[in-house]
Amino acid sequence: MKKTIVELKNIFQGIKVLFFPEICLACGRKLIAGERTLCIDCRITMPLTRDYENRDNHMRERFENYFDPVEAFSFFYYIDNTPHSRLVRNIKFHNCRKAAVDMGRWFGARVVKEGFTTQGDEIIVPLPLSRKRLRDRGFNQSEYIARGFGETTGIEVIADAVERVKYGAPQSLQPSRLDRYENVKDAFAVTCPEKIEGQHVFVLDDVVTTGSTMLSCVNAIRPYTDRISVIALSSTPKRG
Repeated sequence: MKKTIVELKNIFQGIKVLFFPEICLACGRKLIAGERTLCIDCRITMPLTRDYENRDNHMRERFENYFDPVEAFSFFYYIDNTPHSRLVRNIKFHNCRKAAVDMGRWFGARVVKEGFTTQGDEIIVPLPLSRKRLRDRGFNQSEYIARGFGETTGIEVIADAVERVKYGAPQSLQPSRLDRYENVKDAFAVTCPEKIEGQHVFVLDDVVTTGSTMLSCVNAIRPYTDRISVIALSSTPKRG
């Protein structure tokens, strides 16, 4: 009986691959056996940052004028109109939950490999979406990335401690950094302070550009702890 079930599963999996092949979320090429989320070429060419090694840490530079993050790093550079920026958009807008977790795992595994260690009081707060955006999109991509990151680093994910209470026009439509900041000012509120008070909080987002949205979330958390880190799956390179 078990053999029959296994054989049937293999048949259905073969049909699925034949008519609904999994594709690389970056370049669109059909994935082959052993590949997951990205093809091997897109994994090899991933524009990884060196933030965690503190070499040219552009994530820290975004925030150091506003507060002193314990840690600040992203996984790879978000560069418009490239396959790897397409990966971020596919995860965000096409409900790619497994891919979000997979990328979070890879992100976490890399920083662990580079020497990242935990002290036991860290938590991850994925950047919240507004209720409307969550309803429209169906899931919070940052939460799923956080789940993967938490799996490989051992850090607990707390997704209900902070809520987005205000949502304006998309950040991408704001003409300047100041406009972006004003657009998300006071956009977040801590709903469960007992879950974050005194903890080392890692605020995680899928992509950081100016950092205004993440900073707004950080400002909501700061009254409850002075140990906050900012991390992202991707971030735009610094200009100049």
